[in-house]
Amino acid sequence: MDEFFVGFGIIVAILSLISFVIGFILLFFESKRKLGLKMMVISIISFIIGFGTCAAYFKLNLH
Repeated sequence: MDEFFVGFGIIVAILSLISFVIGFILLFFESKRKLGLKMMVISIISFIIGFGTCAAYFKLNLH
Protein backbone atom coordinates (compact mmCIF):
# COMPACT_ATOMS: atom_id res chain seq x y z
CA MET A 1 0.00 0.00 0.00
CA ASP A 2 2.95 2.33 0.60
CA GLU A 3 3.94 2.06 -3.06
CA PHE A 4 0.52 3.41 -4.07
CA PHE A 5 0.92 6.53 -1.94
CA VAL A 6 4.47 7.11 -3.15
CA GLY A 7 3.34 6.79 -6.75
CA PHE A 8 0.35 9.03 -6.11
CA GLY A 9 2.59 11.65 -4.50
CA ILE A 10 5.00 11.60 -7.43
CA ILE A 11 2.16 11.98 -9.93
CA VAL A 12 0.64 14.89 -7.99
CA ALA A 13 4.04 16.60 -7.72
CA ILE A 14 4.73 16.24 -11.45
CA LEU A 15 1.26 17.44 -12.45
CA SER A 16 1.58 20.42 -10.14
CA LEU A 17 4.91 21.40 -11.72
CA ILE A 18 3.32 21.23 -15.17
CA SER A 19 0.40 23.32 -13.91
CA PHE A 20 2.82 25.88 -12.46
CA VAL A 21 4.57 26.28 -15.81
CA ILE A 22 1.25 26.70 -17.63
CA GLY A 23 0.14 29.26 -15.04
CA PHE A 24 3.42 31.13 -15.47
CA ILE A 25 2.90 31.26 -19.23
CA LEU A 26 -0.66 32.54 -18.74
CA LEU A 27 0.71 35.51 -16.75
CA PHE A 28 1.98 36.99 -20.01
CA PHE A 29 -1.54 37.21 -21.46
CA GLU A 30 -3.41 40.13 -19.96
CA SER A 31 -6.85 38.52 -20.22
CA LYS A 32 -5.72 35.32 -18.48
CA ARG A 33 -3.59 36.86 -15.71
CA LYS A 34 -5.96 36.02 -12.83
CA LEU A 35 -6.33 32.44 -14.02
CA GLY A 36 -2.54 32.12 -14.21
CA LEU A 37 -2.12 33.37 -10.65
CA LYS A 38 -4.79 30.97 -9.36
CA MET A 39 -3.14 28.06 -11.17
CA MET A 40 0.24 28.94 -9.71
CA VAL A 41 -1.07 29.15 -6.14
CA ILE A 42 -3.00 25.89 -6.44
CA SER A 43 -0.01 24.16 -8.03
CA ILE A 44 2.29 25.24 -5.19
CA ILE A 45 -0.16 23.88 -2.62
CA SER A 46 -0.60 20.62 -4.53
CA PHE A 47 3.18 20.26 -4.93
CA ILE A 48 3.61 20.53 -1.17
CA ILE A 49 0.90 17.91 -0.65
CA GLY A 50 2.35 15.57 -3.28
CA PHE A 51 5.95 15.94 -2.13
CA GLY A 52 4.92 15.56 1.51
CA THR A 53 2.99 12.38 0.72
CA CYS A 54 5.94 10.98 -1.19
CA ALA A 55 8.42 11.91 1.54
CA ALA A 56 6.25 10.53 4.33
CA TYR A 57 6.12 7.06 2.79
CA PHE A 58 9.68 7.02 1.43
CA LYS A 59 11.90 4.76 3.49
CA LEU A 60 15.66 4.79 3.50
CA ASN A 61 17.12 1.31 3.63
CA LEU A 62 20.44 2.01 5.32
CA HIS A 63 22.31 -1.03 6.52
